[in-house]
Amino acid sequence: MSMSVLSQASAFNPGSDLWIVPQLEKSQWTARLDWYLNFQICKSSRHKMAHTPLFVNEVIKEAELDTFYRPVNAQAPLMIASEQLLPNKWVVVVPWANDMTAWSKEVFQVWSGLQEPTLRIFLPPGQSAGLFQQAWVRHHSSEEFTVVLD
Repeated sequence: MSMSVLSQASAFNPGSDLWIVPQLEKSQWTARLDWYLNFQICKSSRHKMAHTPLFVNEVIKEAELDTFYRPVNAQAPLMIASEQLLPNKWVVVVPWANDMTAWSKEVFQVWSGLQEPTLRIFLPPGQSAGLFQQAWVRHHSSEEFTVVLD
């Protein structure tokens, strides 16, 4: 099976465990999905990460303790378990930065890190399925996924 392009009417149909979308500001599909996800994407974009006070870091260093937290990269993809809300297992928001090669690489890293589940990709606005397919084959020979155009 090769890459197949889904129509707007069948975009939310079952068939893929992992759905990947660009960030909320870049895609109408992400905004629609966010409604079904109880606005988790919108909430996460407004979330301010709590920082450990400097005093606590100094105490940890002086006591020679291991740090008990890892700061999260603000640009890291957001993964939402959506099994109870949509006909899939996960929705992952991969930030789009106007570069299909870099975005496809990040999509590939997320997909391969999840043991290569069935995949549906909601492309950023103005991007073609052919352009994504060309960028994808640089990372993996398999083209067994579905694409939804914005």
